[in-house]
Amino acid sequence: MYNPAWTGAAGNTVMNLSAFSFLPAGGFGLRSVYASADSYIPLLHGGAGIWMSDDMTGEVMNDFRAGGSYAYHLRAGRDLFFNAGLTASMIWRGIRSGSIILPDDIDPFRGVIGGSSDYTGPGNIARFDLGVGVSFAAGPWYGGLSVMHLTRPYLGDDQQDHNRLRRLLNVTAGSSFTPGNGKLTVGPYATLSVQGSDLTVHAGAEAGYGDLLFGLSAWHSFSVEAKEYSGGFAAVQPAVGWSVGSVKVVLSYSYAIAGNSFAIGGTAIVRAGLSLTFNNVEKRRVIHIIKLPLL
Repeated sequence: MYNPAWTGAAGNTVMNLSAFSFLPAGGFGLRSVYASADSYIPLLHGGAGIWMSDDMTGEVMNDFRAGGSYAYHLRAGRDLFFNAGLTASMIWRGIRSGSIILPDDIDPFRGVIGGSSDYTGPGNIARFDLGVGVSFAAGPWYGGLSVMHLTRPYLGDDQQDHNRLRRLLNVTAGSSFTPGNGKLTVGPYATLSVQGSDLTVHAGAEAGYGDLLFGLSAWHSFSVEAKEYSGGFAAVQPAVGWSVGSVKVVLSYSYAIAGNSFAIGGTAIVRAGLSLTFNNVEKRRVIHIIKLPLL
């Protein structure tokens, strides 16, 4: 959930499922799953939805998050629309103590000889979080601004600043148009994400022709410490998708092409996604539909 203002922007009821694998060649066990469902509800004058994600940062720890979102949809002119959204969620950080290997569990001749039954480190935690966002749409153009992690929850028992989740600022802009005879749709987009000293710039476009979807984008992540550029790497991301009625299947592949702090070259992220659309009998009452990038 990067901008709750997009809740219900598609008009119909939409369910999205995604699975990610990060640096798969490194064997770090970095995986993530995400699911969401949202719809425009005329009675609420906006969209409502629910979402969840599970970030598995290796074999020891995972962050499970679940929440709900609402966006108020406002028509401000003949072809000008604004949305304002709010999302509230809970974050559960889990520690699998049985997967932790302590020095006493390692034998110089036999390797790992036991579990970590004596582990007394930080336990599981639960924290509350909030995020807000706004968006606009004018003709085929749209844009949005969101600030996530307003509560800056501590993801550790010791309440240390390095365990505190930093606020995440997202700025998004894009368009969707149909050149020529209308069989082809093109949607360019760009996103800037800032979290603490970390910045990510992502830009690309996707195209649809009939039941086929194609996309190509590039992104660059880097860190700015004391106003000095440090680290960073860049990646390109081709993507394809198939549409069969109300079902869309998407696949994307990010390949790291440069980076002075990226020690492991090659595959950065692999994603598989599924999108299900359910017809909305109230669709005629939706004040405006925004076609956000799917790939």
